[in-house]
Amino acid sequence: MSSSRTSAPLAAVTAALARVRTWCRRFVGVVARRRTYYTLLYLLLAFPLGIGYFTVLVTGFALPAGFAFAFVQIGFSDPVVFLFAGIPIALLGLGAGVPAALVTLFAATELTALERLLAERLLEAEIPTAEPARSVRERARRLVADRGTWKGVGYVFSKFLYGTAAFVAVTFGVVFTYALVAAPLHYRNQTVGIHIGDPIKFVPQFTYQHEGWTIDISPVTLSIADGELISLYVDSLPAALAVSAVGVLVGLVVLHLFNAVGWLLARYTELLLRNTQPSVVTDPPWD
Repeated sequence: MSSSRTSAPLAAVTAALARVRTWCRRFVGVVARRRTYYTLLYLLLAFPLGIGYFTVLVTGFALPAGFAFAFVQIGFSDPVVFLFAGIPIALLGLGAGVPAALVTLFAATELTALERLLAERLLEAEIPTAEPARSVRERARRLVADRGTWKGVGYVFSKFLYGTAAFVAVTFGVVFTYALVAAPLHYRNQTVGIHIGDPIKFVPQFTYQHEGWTIDISPVTLSIADGELISLYVDSLPAALAVSAVGVLVGLVVLHLFNAVGWLLARYTELLLRNTQPSVVTDPPWD
């Protein structure tokens, strides 16, 4: 009886130590995981891709939107002029605006396919696509009427916002971690830290103006005031070594946070891009 009572606490302690070792290996092993660096690559690519997507979509939709606003504005402001100018504007809208919108939707579909590929390869997401179109006519109909097209447009637009946030987070995390880890190289140097020399303000903006009509869209304003954000001054080598050790722990935590962000983005991509149209490169409608 006494031996069994003694072995039970020892088994519990052994199991607890085994769990601690497992969690420690998982915590430190984030450095050796391939997925960690795939996630970092995805987060770094999100910023330039988001800018490119935003530029393509805003430029493509600006032409049909301009014709539509001009048509409505003339109709409300001067009905007499509208009788003479309405038909030419409508013809221009049909001849130039509609094709521009269709080309933009096609580009959004292909960009959506690219985003599915990136999420699957770098974030290990699982995103099923819709059945490929059997003809060019069916593909053209789906381009406008399929809900997946518009979900893709919304996702591609959102890439600009979360790509900007990801770039700021990755840059700050890497710079902050490096400043801590490299403390033995720069201790007693009061100028070391993260400093902002001048205020930084970034306002993504889309403006359309036509006579009395003005549309100004500024979805978010990012600003950082000038000054010192972080100071890492230490006056002795032992203190610098301690800061460097803390920096290693901070770096491991930062990598885990990046993986968590990557996991969330994978789920977000799966939610929005599920059952969207495949690319015409991989599944052409004329096969």
